[in-house]
Amino acid sequence: MADGVIACHHCGHRESVPGRCRSCGSAALARHGAGTERLEDELREALGDERFPIFRLDADVVAAKHRAATTLERFERADAGMLIGTQMVAKGHDFPDVTLGVVLDADRTLRFPDFRAEERTFALLTQLAGRAGRGDREGRVLVQTIAPSARAIVHAARHDADAFLAEELTRRRALCYPPFGSLIRIVCGAESAADAHAIAAELCGAIAPAGATLLGPAPLFKLRGKARSQLVVKAGERAAAIRAAGAAVDRISTAARRRGVSISVDVDPQ
Repeated sequence: MADGVIACHHCGHRESVPGRCRSCGSAALARHGAGTERLEDELREALGDERFPIFRLDADVVAAKHRAATTLERFERADAGMLIGTQMVAKGHDFPDVTLGVVLDADRTLRFPDFRAEERTFALLTQLAGRAGRGDREGRVLVQTIAPSARAIVHAARHDADAFLAEELTRRRALCYPPFGSLIRIVCGAESAADAHAIAAELCGAIAPAGATLLGPAPLFKLRGKARSQLVVKAGERAAAIRAAGAAVDRISTAARRRGVSISVDVDPQ
């Protein structure tokens, strides 16, 4: 949220900050969560920008031409400073003088409905840990979490990639997730949520006789103004699952076009 405007980075919707709740009419509205802009404002107020400059790197900065490179260059040249941002802050940057890394709400990625959620959380924490202490001085990493016993966080804190990998592979084998099974993600998009869901349900019924495990159909958030519904096919036999999904899409594509529904198929979605 900036300049009195709230925006969704997924669907592109923007609107003015409401003065009252549209559901109950209450004027007691509050901002929740620690977005990068809010963190920047609060840190500036607490530390003072002149004494301790603060730099922000997130989707809004990256979207502006040349701003990301300029921000990183200014941070590197500064005698002291703090770089705040989204996950992109932890990836691929080499600043030898960084001695402290902080992860806020580290378990947030664990709550994503994705079989790779624990892997991504572990990777994020270890990547950030690798950003601190790259020079002559030792580095330190602080992690804020409401799930300190989560194995991704525990193993990352111990720098124990072998233990994490062993446990993660055991879980994926039991659930037939990659690399022990294959996934096919089918997404239906339309102006009407009912049409998108109906076509996804037809695809589900057409693929079911192939013997694969089907997850969904389930609604997805809107993207570029279109409602979406997704279906995930999970199978041990990759080639057979691809054939079944392809045949189902071919069979239903004409009906989908008549209803204005687009179908996208992603084999081994990453």
